[in-house]
Amino acid sequence: MARAKDRLHRVIVVGATPAGIAAASKLGELGIPVILVDPDPDLDRKLGDDAWRLPSGLPFHFAYRPGLIRILRNPGIRSILPARVVSLKHTPQGFRATIQTTPTYVDPERCVLCGRCVAICPVTLPDGGKPIRFSGRQALPGGALIEKSRRPLCQVNCPVGVNAQAYVALARVGRFHEALDVVRRDNVLPGICGRVCTHPCEAACRRAELDEPIAIRDIKRFVADFERDHP
Repeated sequence: MARAKDRLHRVIVVGATPAGIAAASKLGELGIPVILVDPDPDLDRKLGDDAWRLPSGLPFHFAYRPGLIRILRNPGIRSILPARVVSLKHTPQGFRATIQTTPTYVDPERCVLCGRCVAICPVTLPDGGKPIRFSGRQALPGGALIEKSRRPLCQVNCPVGVNAQAYVALARVGRFHEALDVVRRDNVLPGICGRVCTHPCEAACRRAELDEPIAIRDIKRFVADFERDHP
């Protein structure tokens, strides 16, 4: 026997288009918890597209900016940006969504939208740009984004594909056993390779563009010897 429908517990709005923004705003005003998901990290830039220009000629992001700010400040509306919904399943309890977030590698709580990171970033892409995307102080919700679509060159040039960045970072903070665990995911002979490897990873290390490459092989040897001395 069919039973009465329960009230809405939560709504997910997929896509921060003008229609999605209007729906999220209205539901938020009604006190219904909302999750807004969009793959673009900057709503101001996204909604400034000419395709959504109002009949008056004003761009949508300019005319509706106060509304966008209200949405981002509404505690009942959770904005997950950038992210995308990878699956949506129906269950007896309702719908279940799986959301995959895109890492920005920038702490939004500490970013003050100064743009200094772009100016001092030592990395230059083949097209002459920077791997940091920064839309300025008008960005909503605001914050820089570091694009890391490619694997680190040290890992690409490693014959067995060891994640050198990970174990070097762990060794730097004294987590030597965890660093060795990372090495052993792909290399079961860290002590030997730490002595005889030709270390092509160091030849590709971009730190050499500033001073000298990281001593990746020596760090591998050190963490292997550390385990032997501190079992």
